[in-house]
Amino acid sequence: MFRYKAYNEATDPPDQWSASMKHVHYRPVDGFFGDAIPFYWRGSYHVFYLKTTRKTGDRLIWSHIVSNDLVHWREMPDAILPGEKDTPDSGGCWTGSVIEKDGVFHAFYTGWNPNSRFPQTICHAVSSDLVNWVKDNRNPVLVPDERWYGEADWRDPFVFWNPEEKLFFMLVCATTRDGPVAKRGCVGLAKSRDLEKWDCYPPFYAPNICGPMECPDLFELGGRWYLVFSEFTENLQTHYRVSDDLKGPWRVATPDVFNGQRFYAAKTAGDGARRVLFGWVPTRENESDEGKWQWGGHLAIPHELKAEADGSLSVQCPGEVVNAFQFKNLDVDGSILGKLGEWKIQENSVHGKRTDGLAYATIPCLKNSFALKGVLSFQPGTRFFGLLIRTSVDFSSGYMLGFEPAGNRMVFSRFPRAGDAPPLAECPVFLKPGKPTPFLVFVEDSIVEAFIGRIALSCRAYGGRDEPAGFFVAEGAASYGEIRFAEL
Repeated sequence: MFRYKAYNEATDPPDQWSASMKHVHYRPVDGFFGDAIPFYWRGSYHVFYLKTTRKTGDRLIWSHIVSNDLVHWREMPDAILPGEKDTPDSGGCWTGSVIEKDGVFHAFYTGWNPNSRFPQTICHAVSSDLVNWVKDNRNPVLVPDERWYGEADWRDPFVFWNPEEKLFFMLVCATTRDGPVAKRGCVGLAKSRDLEKWDCYPPFYAPNICGPMECPDLFELGGRWYLVFSEFTENLQTHYRVSDDLKGPWRVATPDVFNGQRFYAAKTAGDGARRVLFGWVPTRENESDEGKWQWGGHLAIPHELKAEADGSLSVQCPGEVVNAFQFKNLDVDGSILGKLGEWKIQENSVHGKRTDGLAYATIPCLKNSFALKGVLSFQPGTRFFGLLIRTSVDFSSGYMLGFEPAGNRMVFSRFPRAGDAPPLAECPVFLKPGKPTPFLVFVEDSIVEAFIGRIALSCRAYGGRDEPAGFFVAEGAASYGEIRFAEL
């Protein structure tokens, strides 16, 4: 397990990494991890993030962790703190971005002041070392231009260099002044020659498909441009669009998401050849499956992105994360127990079948925190199949990470279901019968994260501690091969 220790500038040299308690998912001991603001610099991933303590009157701050391998994270001093009364960020410092120019690092962030005419404004701070930051005394440096934008939503600035126009562009979560009231979310635009003076322009992207398009992010990969945004209304997911040109048009990929509803506000960083996506997994009140979903939680396992030939993006777990654990073969003889239906258990593989109902098998040695990987496949006509997480041997309660081939979707659900509650999380997945698909599942404490083929799914599972994992298939047949596991 990996440990986290506060950075001490006097005693900790910048190239020395501290390690302590073992964790797959980072969370500060004095709060919760919110929106990630990643920045790649000279071999290291600097992840600034919004930290909340959830206390009365809690004001969000920019905290800071660093890793050179996406596994060991080092805590740095808090980066940007709210200002005094009547300043533009007196209510909190919200999401933004970091960019370097001529040896100086520039942070652009959202200043929150609920008592101002413009409660959300764009603020600026600079640093020479990514650790010590000085705010711009001109803050705010940008407010919404009411010719095009509403005055309430103006946040999450993302700044990048536009090589075609030879200008810095700033993308902003905003709303248009006109259009369908519930669908005015847009990606606003400002431009600058020097990162000092900014001018507003009409929206960069205004499709009228949802409310505020939070945490915009943009990058080039494989010769195409990708625009990422998070939909706070309706589906609560991070989406992306693809274009061959920065000017657009922006088209929808299939699928247009990386994960489900419990992986939010994802933003990217990379070295130009590689792109990594950082998001967070929310907690629930009272650490209960019945509790309301809360803002903030843990840093999710980073998602590495790959550009496919058709322009879509696929997701995979970074090799550094996989290689950080010692995976070993599962001794299937006696380790996997068929409980219902027809099960054929061979070395490192399991095949389940029941055409007229449910078949399931348990893995008694896999409980609480573990990682499990392998390949899965199913026969044509299979209705539902997948993995069991923390499921009682008598099948009275548990969790199912299931695949519905006919519906092209992956769901994480709890049973028995409480009333008309929907699945805990779901996302599209496209599997073909007879074609093996790799899977990798991490279960740590209450967090479940799965990488399946080209997509991932993250969620919480608070119940069923000390109950085993397993496999299931309903009305069909499925196989699970090359099974290996690791202890977390």
